[in-house]
Amino acid sequence: MVCGIMGCCSLYGEPISTVGSGSGERKYDLVVIGGGAAGFAAIVKYRELLGYDKKIAMVTRGPIGGTCVNVGCVPSKYLIEIAKASKLHRIYSARGVEMPSPRIDFPNVMKSLRSFVEDMRREKYERLLEHYNVDLYIGSARFKSPNSISISSAGGDIDIYGEYFIVATGSSPSIPRIEGLDDISYYTSDTIWSVKKLPGKMLVIGSEAIGLEIAQAFARLGSEVDVVEILDRPLPGAEPEISKALAEILSEEGVKIYTKSKIAGFGRRGARAVAKILTPKGSIEEEYDAVLISTGRKPNTEGLGLELAGVELDSRGFIRVSMDLRTSNPRIYAAGDVAGTPKPAFLETLAAKEGAIAAKNIATGSKESIDYESTPVVVFTDPEVAYVGSTEQRLVESLGMCSCRVVSFKLTARSGIMGVEHGLAKIVIDPRSNTIAGIHVLAPHASEFIVAASLMIKHRYKVEDLIEAIHVFPTAYEVVKLAAQAFVRDVGRMPCCVE
Repeated sequence: MVCGIMGCCSLYGEPISTVGSGSGERKYDLVVIGGGAAGFAAIVKYRELLGYDKKIAMVTRGPIGGTCVNVGCVPSKYLIEIAKASKLHRIYSARGVEMPSPRIDFPNVMKSLRSFVEDMRREKYERLLEHYNVDLYIGSARFKSPNSISISSAGGDIDIYGEYFIVATGSSPSIPRIEGLDDISYYTSDTIWSVKKLPGKMLVIGSEAIGLEIAQAFARLGSEVDVVEILDRPLPGAEPEISKALAEILSEEGVKIYTKSKIAGFGRRGARAVAKILTPKGSIEEEYDAVLISTGRKPNTEGLGLELAGVELDSRGFIRVSMDLRTSNPRIYAAGDVAGTPKPAFLETLAAKEGAIAAKNIATGSKESIDYESTPVVVFTDPEVAYVGSTEQRLVESLGMCSCRVVSFKLTARSGIMGVEHGLAKIVIDPRSNTIAGIHVLAPHASEFIVAASLMIKHRYKVEDLIEAIHVFPTAYEVVKLAAQAFVRDVGRMPCCVE
């Protein structure tokens, strides 16, 4: 049931509903603040455990579904998949398949993207609220006390009371302070999907996951793309070998990456933005048709009145939580991007897991937590980056030692079959026990098999366990098997399928 004070207007489409504010005291067993992955997962788990007798409310400013489905992983991966057409054309043409060069109709590409997002939001989120018997309030929530919130919008205010709350308000793009930035038009990873015309030249500030994904996609669609990164390598959270290899791939595709560089300021020249870039070789000026800010995200806690509920923030501005996701108020939990957990990245799946665990702990009184060390991270460039567990540097810092092997994807049969030369796998082990501590991959379809690596980390597999398993041939996953075998033999001098 939609109980909002105003209609829930989606990012692209029609409102869900519009109803009056009503009156009277409204009490709920569970109030979820936020309409994304964490909030929906919490509702599903709570209903599964306690049935339909309990009253649940969801409060969100919209759009329903949160960051991932509306402006994050769903639209970005859709665009990446379309952009692969240019690469596949080159590979097939070199192998005797005659086909015309793909022609990109960018307005129609973006129209189809937005249509797909609308369908996903409607089918996977909006229609579920009625099934799970959730009262949906559209508006801004603010705590009035430890057990009540006020929901505000242009249509008026409603006060509701909750036995328990889960704050799952997500995150939003963090905008750096750059001179002249306010004088130009710029996009963030949340707003780039509204672009109408393919930019002739595009600047991406920051080289984390979403920035590199968008940079590669737009370059393949026909834009000239520059990336500016203040650190010494792109994708600084990945292993150095992967960062270097990915930088080479992007460079071959025409993406220019400035490392150890920053934007000193912006100006305007007609309709274009003029960026002053400070590089190790000196200062340069470049003109751009589009500027994308991709410098991280910040938790959405502003305006929630958390201090009135006795909820504390950590030094980074995230909601302080214990490992069971409980805040400093024992009846308020936090989950997803807004929660100050030791998450390796902002991930849709991790947000959903936290939401489900918060709901389970509320419903059952348990104190379940998440094993963040075995949480996989994926960057959907082409080829994909996927990793889980410890890096070489982190293991050396904690143990004073480690053992690693790096194997090129070119050693696999799948490399030649697919026409993909770049890629690698790196395995980090604890040499005291041969336990696998980290698996890091740059390869096609790495996202599809990294969960197997996650289970190896979680269950403390030894490298011998990975070697002894019977694998499928030929697959991209073979590069992981070869990296494991590299601990015991020269994998450059062996036939296929040796176990």
